[in-house]
Amino acid sequence: VIANLIRFHEFDIIGTQEAWKNQIADLEKSLPEYNWYGVGRNDGIDSAEFSAIFYKKDKFKLLKSGNFWLSTTPENPSFGWDAVICNRVCSWVQLQRIKDRRKFYVFNTHFDHEGATARIESSKMVLRKIREIAGDAPVLFTGDLNTDHESESYKILANSGLLIDTYQQVKQPYVNNTSFNGFGRSFKGDRIIDHVFTTKHFSTHKWGLLTDTYYGKFPSDHFPVVAVVTLK
Repeated sequence: VIANLIRFHEFDIIGTQEAWKNQIADLEKSLPEYNWYGVGRNDGIDSAEFSAIFYKKDKFKLLKSGNFWLSTTPENPSFGWDAVICNRVCSWVQLQRIKDRRKFYVFNTHFDHEGATARIESSKMVLRKIREIAGDAPVLFTGDLNTDHESESYKILANSGLLIDTYQQVKQPYVNNTSFNGFGRSFKGDRIIDHVFTTKHFSTHKWGLLTDTYYGKFPSDHFPVVAVVTLK
């Protein structure tokens, strides 16, 4: 179902969260038009969930890749601050657009669901690492940040002067639900906790939550967030 959704909507780049190795393998088999990069957050290889990045192989070439953990020891798999259940990893790639050889970076992550300090410090870490790794190059940053537009951790990113929330760049975002649905069990409120940010090098044309279902079921416990952007 997820592969069908991806293929129909023809996403160029996809940031996954909570994807296990077998699920990554299923998508790899079902979507041969994509390459991907990522590591398991527990060991930096294939243990536990990935924050993997998929990209269309006929449009982009992988130049560089890497990972860091959202913790005080980002080089190693580790808990961050007041996070006590999960290691949290951020995977990144440098891609080159085949048609014109332009380069840009993609960072993808999943912030902690319980640790408020961890989310705040993770925002600071992401900004620091983007500056360190990408410098002044164009960047896309995607993630389930487990935090909405009113939180301190979100505002650290949105007011950073580096990253721009694509949601805020469109006049009429297509949003009829909260981005978390609990596989159809939770529709309360209108909180957006899944985000797509860019640097100033991109313009944003559309933003939306896709509520595709099948037989009344949901492909994921979150709705996919899609942003249509152009590298200027």
